[in-house]
Amino acid sequence: MISSHGVTDAGCVRNKNEDRIFLNEDLGIFIISDGMGGHTHGEIAAELATSTMQHYLESSQDRLDITWPFGYNFELSVDANRLATAIQLANRQVWKQAEKAPEYSGMGTTIAAAIVNGSKLTVGNVGDSRVYHWHDGSLLQVTIDDTWVNAISGRDGPKINVPRNLLTQAAGTKDMVDVHTSEIEVDEGDLVLLCSDGLYSLVPDQEIAASLNAGMSLSATAAELLRAAKSAGGDDNISIILLKPEE
Repeated sequence: MISSHGVTDAGCVRNKNEDRIFLNEDLGIFIISDGMGGHTHGEIAAELATSTMQHYLESSQDRLDITWPFGYNFELSVDANRLATAIQLANRQVWKQAEKAPEYSGMGTTIAAAIVNGSKLTVGNVGDSRVYHWHDGSLLQVTIDDTWVNAISGRDGPKINVPRNLLTQAAGTKDMVDVHTSEIEVDEGDLVLLCSDGLYSLVPDQEIAASLNAGMSLSATAAELLRAAKSAGGDDNISIILLKPEE
């Protein structure tokens, strides 16, 4: 069993919210897409990516009747293959949309998604939206940021003069993307946080951890994280999904 709560907000500066979130507790599917491209193009990219993933992940729930249009990686679990395929399909759909007209050039979206199956959490991502695992008092980033800062310096490397949000890849920016997948065990009492960079770029990890450790309900915790991001300026759209495994 899994309990969840999600919230997405335009923030304090932008007029439109180009983030999209999707939650399905019954199937254990959770998605955040952070669109980019200006005007309404980020909205289109995020909406298209989210709906494409939703359709594939829901239709592939019957594991005896799954198609693998991008092949099957036998080094990964079935759920990791499902997530990787769903993200590749989303990438392909956004890529095709971007080719339709010059004004769509540059559109794309980050994706962070999770499948919860019993005590196993399977995560997939492209771009810089993140998934965190709160366990036994520690906050661990499960996803890998597709940013130039991360590629050049490493997550714990020295500071360099590169914009923090300059991406090396995102869904829709090229024909095929390198999908990052991982799997961890989640225990009762753990929390899982999916979020766009509108949260973690303004709220330090230690402050996020303090909110997760406060023992509040999922809705209250999400509201507190949203408040913290807005208090820090809220210069981007903010999306938050919280997951709590139940006995």
